[in-house]
Amino acid sequence: QYEYYRDKLLTFGDEVEWKYLGKSLQRTKGTPITAQRMSDINKEGAPIKIFAGGKTVAYVDYGDIPEKDVLKKESIIVKSRGIIGFEYINKPFSHKNEFWSYHSNNPNICIKYIYYYLKNKESYFQMIGKKMSKMPQISIQDTDNFLVPIPPLAEQECIVAILDKFDALVNDLSIGLPAELNARRKQYEYYRNKLLSFRPLEKPNDN
Repeated sequence: QYEYYRDKLLTFGDEVEWKYLGKSLQRTKGTPITAQRMSDINKEGAPIKIFAGGKTVAYVDYGDIPEKDVLKKESIIVKSRGIIGFEYINKPFSHKNEFWSYHSNNPNICIKYIYYYLKNKESYFQMIGKKMSKMPQISIQDTDNFLVPIPPLAEQECIVAILDKFDALVNDLSIGLPAELNARRKQYEYYRNKLLSFRPLEKPNDN
């Protein structure tokens, strides 16, 4: 159901302008760093997040990597090798050099809207990656030359607000389906305990 509504929100025709990603956003490089180095300098709670392949990340301090490699603009990270995908971040970060990232200097483009659009097209990029080599991989040209629809800014922001809420409903343990399942589990445990006990039980709170 979530995927259905997300697809509907992110489907456009000729009524909006379509632009090449590479001409709409600014592309940035990461930092030359090895997995071992990431492990060595990783510090829990440090302010800079470094992205590597898959779900591998490290948190490092200023000074651990060159200052020029610390990126501070709200961005989309392109994970171009292995498990191909996109990450959104709005805090100081960097990434391994084989990846790249995009940010926007255009006040009429909401970068998180572009992220959601690309995220919805991940399977397309993964398909391209599988054709390239034994190790799935996409190139800068694959993303730079990808056309994205650019509706008015207000519509972009509205789409982001809706999809943010959808994400919260799907993923947040305090709301949405997970909360409903948690409430039903508590209810089940209450009645199970009532059946197995002669003592009166306090009815559980669903919250």
